[in-house]
Amino acid sequence: MKHPIFVLLLVLFSISAFAQKSNKSSENRIIETDFTDRQAIITTIKNFYIGDHTGSIKHKKLSMHENGAYRYVNKEGKYKESEFRLDSDNADPNYKEELLSIEIYDKISFARLRLYQFHSKIPEYKLMILHKVDNQWKITSIYWGYGIKQ
Repeated sequence: MKHPIFVLLLVLFSISAFAQKSNKSSENRIIETDFTDRQAIITTIKNFYIGDHTGSIKHKKLSMHENGAYRYVNKEGKYKESEFRLDSDNADPNYKEELLSIEIYDKISFARLRLYQFHSKIPEYKLMILHKVDNQWKITSIYWGYGIKQ
């Protein structure tokens, strides 16, 4: 009678050890995937700001989705929206950006940024929405606000 109980305990211990090992490798995959996506998102955001500061069309196309848009409430309190213009070489070198956070939910990501305008003491805040399209992270929407105090 002692022999079957010993075998049963051995089997249960083996299954438990395998499950723990399997869970650890699964957790490692999640961390690696998250880090890979996070790095790709940071690169996309850097490309956006290179394009915005220099007017580089190449960098704008690397970072922005062709059907994306800016959405914001202007200083007069009116909602505005305009499509991304990927073929525009307009540049705005009058600010410095700071990435505050990135949240990733499968194929969508939210990035929060603070912009320091060189001509103003009050920073602006931007929220970028990025989607993973054809295995590449692209900015699909950019929202911002004026005079927000954190």
